[in-house]
Amino acid sequence: MKESKLTQKVLVAVLCIGVLAYLAVYIFQAWRADLVTTTAYAYTQSVGVESRGLVVRRESVLSGGSGYLDLILGEGERAAKGDAVALFYSDPSALNIRQSIRSLESEIGQLEYALNAGASGTADAAALDGQIVDAVVDLRSQSARRDLSALDGAALSLRTSVFRRALLFEDSAAGELSRLIEDKRSQLAELTRSMGQVSQTVYAPFPGVFSGETDGWETVLSPDMLGDLTAEGLAALLEEQHAGDSSAAGKLITGTAWYFAALLPGGNPGLAEGRRYPVSFADGWYGEVTMTLDRLEVGEEQTLAVFSARSQLAETTLLRAQTVDVILDEIEGIRIPRRALGVDTVTEDVTDEEGNVTGAKEVNHYYVYTLVSSQAEKQEVKVVYTADTYYLVRPVDENARDRLRPGDELILTTAGLFDGKVVR
Repeated sequence: MKESKLTQKVLVAVLCIGVLAYLAVYIFQAWRADLVTTTAYAYTQSVGVESRGLVVRRESVLSGGSGYLDLILGEGERAAKGDAVALFYSDPSALNIRQSIRSLESEIGQLEYALNAGASGTADAAALDGQIVDAVVDLRSQSARRDLSALDGAALSLRTSVFRRALLFEDSAAGELSRLIEDKRSQLAELTRSMGQVSQTVYAPFPGVFSGETDGWETVLSPDMLGDLTAEGLAALLEEQHAGDSSAAGKLITGTAWYFAALLPGGNPGLAEGRRYPVSFADGWYGEVTMTLDRLEVGEEQTLAVFSARSQLAETTLLRAQTVDVILDEIEGIRIPRRALGVDTVTEDVTDEEGNVTGAKEVNHYYVYTLVSSQAEKQEVKVVYTADTYYLVRPVDENARDRLRPGDELILTTAGLFDGKVVR
C-alpha cells in the first residue's frame, strides 16, 4: 500500500515537472527577441520645395485714438461699412462698463429667446429638464476647478433654462419675464449713455475683413506691385524690418483675393503658370491653402513665384513673412521601415531588338517578408520613395493575389529567412 502511494507521488511529480518544462519552453519561444514584426500601412508622401516669402493683401490701417483700446470685432471677422470695430476709453473704469454692457446684451438676448420659446409652445419639457441638469453640472464643475472666467455665462444659462421650463405651466411667468427684460433694457440704455461720455468709437469706413494687428507692411506691400516685382526685389524686402502703429485701431483687408510672393532656388522646380498647388504654412498658422500660380520668373540664382487664393483669408490675417512648402507632387505607397527591405542582386542578359544576347548587367530585386499564419512569405516590391528612416514601396505585380497590402505584418529580422520558413 505504501509502495503504491509512493509510485503515485513520483508520477505526479514527473508530470508536474514535464508541464513546467513545457510552459518554460513555450514562454521562452513566445518572448524571444529574434522575431520582430511591424505593420505596413498606406502612406502619402508630399514632395515639394521650401520657399521664403511675403503675404500680400490690400490693407488699410484704421486710425485710432488715445487711451485704452477694446476691440469689438474678432480677428478675421467681416465688417460692413459703418460697423463699429473698436473703442478707445479715456477712463480705465470704462472697461468695467463695457463688460457690463456685454453681459446685459447677452442676458437680454437669452431671455427674449426664452420668452419666445415659451409663447410659441415649441419648448419640450424633457429637453429643458436635461438642459437644466447639464447647466447645474457645468456650474458645479467650474466652481470645483475655481474657473470663474465663464461663471456668469453658466449661471445665465441655468437661469434661462429654468425660466423656459416655468413658462410651460405658468402663464404668470411670461409677464414676469417680460418685466425682467424691460428692466435689463433700461439698465443697458443707462450704461450705454455713460459709455458714450468716456469712449470713442471707431467705425469701418468701407466693408472688409477686420484684423486687430498692424505690422507696418500695410503701406509697403500691395497687390498692384506684384506685376513688377523681381526676385531681387523680393529678396531685398525680406531683409526689411517694419513695426506696426501702436495707436491704430487695427486694419481692414479689402478684396476677395490675397497673394503669396515666394522666393525659390534658381531654376524652375517644375511649376507651371495657371496651375493650382497646395501651399503648406507652418509659421504662426498651421494649414494648407490651394493657391494658383499667377506669375513665374525663373532665374539662375533665384526664382520668383507669385501665388493667389480666394479662400481662408480670415484664417491668415496675421501672417506676413512665411516659410512654406509648395507641394509639387504626392506619392502614394506602402510605408515600411528601412530595415524591412531586402535586396537580391542578380545578373541578367542584355538583348537587342532581335532578341540576341549582347551582354549582361546586374539588376537589384527588392523584397520584404510578411508573416502569414506562422510562416514567412516573400513579397517582391519596387521602391517609389526613399526617406531617412523609411521607404515607400508598391507591389511589383499590383494584381497578384498574394501581393503586399496595407495592414500586412512585416518581419524586420530578415537574416536566415526564406520563403515558407516556419518562424512562429
